Amino acid sequence: MGRYTSASHQRPIPKPERPHAIWRGIGCLIILIVPVISCAAASITSQIAIDRRWPLPYQLMGYPVVPPLFWKVGAFAPIWAFIQSQNNLYLLIAFTIGFMAVLAVIVSMIYAIAYRFVAPPRYGPLDEPPPNIKVKRYKR
Repeated sequence: MGRYTSASHQRPIPKPERPHAIWRGIGCLIILIVPVISCAAASITSQIAIDRRWPLPYQLMGYPVVPPLFWKVGAFAPIWAFIQSQNNLYLLIAFTIGFMAVLAVIVSMIYAIAYRFVAPPRYGPLDEPPPNIKVKRYKR
């Protein structure tokens, strides 16, 4: 026993606060579903862009090129062959990153609005109200 503690009065051990399961589900949505949706949307958008002849950078069009140095490792040869067989891969990657950014922002905004409505109050019943300090303007 310590000098200032009593055996009859011990504080309960506080339980660690964990977020509700729905908030973990929204995180799963952002991490897993948004990239899949954005990849599918990028594939459709790239096909539409090519068919309608949108002004796209020519560097994003065509087949990607793998440097000859990468081909020296024989175990990765099937991977490099698959990458080189993909037409307009750079365009697809650019559209995918763009859609991921937009969808992540939309889902995050919806998450923030929903959390604002169901979040616990900022101050509990035992909290002191925020200080109301009035500061005079500094004059020299």
